Amino acid sequence: MAAAAAPRSQAQPATDFTIRKARNEDIPLLGPVERSAAEIFRSVNLDFLSDGLTMDESLLSKMTNSNHLWVAVNKSDQPIGFAGGEDIDGNFHVAEVSVTQHAQGKGVGKSLMTELIRQAKEEGYTTITLTTYRDLPWNGPWYNKLGFLEVKVDEMGREYSKMLDSEAHHGHDMNLRCIMRKIL
Repeated sequence: MAAAAAPRSQAQPATDFTIRKARNEDIPLLGPVERSAAEIFRSVNLDFLSDGLTMDESLLSKMTNSNHLWVAVNKSDQPIGFAGGEDIDGNFHVAEVSVTQHAQGKGVGKSLMTELIRQAKEEGYTTITLTTYRDLPWNGPWYNKLGFLEVKVDEMGREYSKMLDSEAHHGHDMNLRCIMRKIL
């Protein structure tokens, strides 16, 4: 499930981070990044997202090994955000975007997405997809500003239907969730 940084209206310019491809030694550090990022969901009574499991390290490792995981790092080369994805039905699917609380609203998420989109294009993908909360300002509207549009699940195929079923099984209210797509 893709999440994002805080709304830009709260943003402060940040130049003290860089984006790079993830390395295997980054993987154990990404759970705390994701946990910190998810704290924002407490503000909209979605505490289960803050308290739930973080991404499986084997999936993060798979993304790293396929060059589909990027990290934003501070001046000490410590991750403050990450974005990663995988191929689903020939589309590049964003599995997660997470930015630590202290770095939210500073352009880190946008920088991660810009690099992810650039790399996906370079690899020949013509479409990027993600699932997210339709109306939360740091989810659907934020991705919309990056050129993503909501699509119906039946436009996307069986794997996307399975993905939404899995999200429902994990407690998401499917009336609030959507699939978004960006044509490259």
